[in-house]
Amino acid sequence: MVKVQQIWDWLNAFAPFDSAEGFDNVGLLMGDKNAEVHTVLFGMDITEALAKQAVELGAELIITHHPFIFRGIKRIDYTGPQGRTMTLLMQHGINVIAAHTNYDKAPGGICDSLAHALGLHAVESCDDYVRVGTLPAPLSPADFAAVIRKALRVDPRCCYAQNKLITRVAVSGGAYGEGYEAALAAGADAYVVGEIGYHNVADATACGLVVYDAGHFATELPGVVNLYMRFLADAAASRWEVQAHLHQLAPFAGALLALQ
Repeated sequence: MVKVQQIWDWLNAFAPFDSAEGFDNVGLLMGDKNAEVHTVLFGMDITEALAKQAVELGAELIITHHPFIFRGIKRIDYTGPQGRTMTLLMQHGINVIAAHTNYDKAPGGICDSLAHALGLHAVESCDDYVRVGTLPAPLSPADFAAVIRKALRVDPRCCYAQNKLITRVAVSGGAYGEGYEAALAAGADAYVVGEIGYHNVADATACGLVVYDAGHFATELPGVVNLYMRFLADAAASRWEVQAHLHQLAPFAGALLALQ
């Protein structure tokens, strides 16, 4: 018999919830820590589609990267997306855990998973949210864009002031445009990030960095997949009688390219 608390403890062991940023909202966001878990569903966000899949699977627990409840809720509209989803979760007694900035920075988490997905070697940390490594061989900006497209199933927006060969690459999943400064400090030729603003791009490229805006969902999905795979392995080793499933559907069209 496995309970929500045991799975919370499993996550906390390698991505401590108290390491999350102060603005964040992680851990058990809905539910009962003493509830039994026979089926768990992993995903990026709790969308209506994910909640409906959880109900169909009979899942007692959902684990997502992005917190379903992030900022304070002042009212609940039963006709709105969050209200409809929250009602569905509560009607079926589904527990919800989020591992956000604590999993971004954790060893093997979002940032490390992105570096691995892009085939970087000798990966090291620049700061909590940026990893840097080297490519197997130097590539032009266009050729490295093709690597990103194949690895992440996304067409990245590539920005640069000079066409140079790329050897050293810094990465950060999600919205960490300001991380370009850590990338430059680490001697990176390119920076792959989920979201970056206009002024950050302007400053980064003026300093000689090639910038790839590869999409929030696409840059974080490898980390969610790795979390699911890690659970499968650790649950088997612990002889937990728990089934696990993975929801990879993006919340909106265009977040990922169709499988080729």
